[in-house]
Amino acid sequence: MLLLTFGFIAVVPPSGASADPAEPGNTESIVESITPPNPAVKIDIVGGDAFVRMRVERGHTVEMNGYYDEPFVRVDANGDAFVNVASQTHELSRTRYGATSIDDKPTSTADPVWRRESTNGTVLWHDHRVHWMSTAAPRATDESGLVQQWTIPMKIDGVATVVAGGLYVRDAPGTWWWILAIPALVVGFVLSRRSAPRELAAGGAAFAVTGAFMFWGLPTQARGAPGMFALGVLAVIISVATAVFRHRDEIVDALVASAAVALLMAVVIERETVTNRFVPGLGDSIVVRLTVPLVAGLAVGAGARALKRLVGKPEVAESV
Repeated sequence: MLLLTFGFIAVVPPSGASADPAEPGNTESIVESITPPNPAVKIDIVGGDAFVRMRVERGHTVEMNGYYDEPFVRVDANGDAFVNVASQTHELSRTRYGATSIDDKPTSTADPVWRRESTNGTVLWHDHRVHWMSTAAPRATDESGLVQQWTIPMKIDGVATVVAGGLYVRDAPGTWWWILAIPALVVGFVLSRRSAPRELAAGGAAFAVTGAFMFWGLPTQARGAPGMFALGVLAVIISVATAVFRHRDEIVDALVASAAVALLMAVVIERETVTNRFVPGLGDSIVVRLTVPLVAGLAVGAGARALKRLVGKPEVAESV
């Protein structure tokens, strides 16, 4: 069953992101103005500071150049939205920190290569201008938490337009949070003293629901792999399976240990949801910061007891 748990990870569907997916963090980017304003075009930031999303009503057009003034994004009046996949900007935006250098990438072709992203006027792209381009944590420049201002020029219905906003850093969960996290771990450990399969099924269900909101709360292009959701579902399935073998203690203990491993793997994979303020798909969510340590304590308690029973059987004395 432990092999099944690891095998399940291998078949978790990959993300739909053409760039690095949205990740937990302590920064958020906010669109603050569109000048001149145009109610037919709505622009916001998805995943904290990871992606720019533009929604254009039919009958209106948008043209936007990339970092090097090359054609990058286009939305036609009929709602077709395109990205120029031959542009330098597209190549550099495939990773959050622009790991591909200008010298290493192929030169853009004279004619753009347009890939249609949608037919409803919606287009999503990763934009280095709206987030912090370093792995080192940014520092605020004022009391509001402002790190830097940013602008994205474009043409809406042929009119030169500037989208402006700011990148802000927020405080990570501090001491006040651990006051909640430590009791949550204790509660989870105490609950595991009861009917382990039932409690692990509840923990798996909590992870499945939370993971579903994290995954489907984002547009397809911004999603990562649904690790918490998939492993939560697996833990539920394994826990329910113990009912079939309820009279076979060894099998039940093996199943309980496997369910606990699945949940602990989810805790490891999604550990940054506890230490960062913003969770992809959920925003600033205290529910996640409570759920993860609670389920971790439950899994540690139930899994440890099951393993102890499996490996701690008394040996049968040999007859002389």
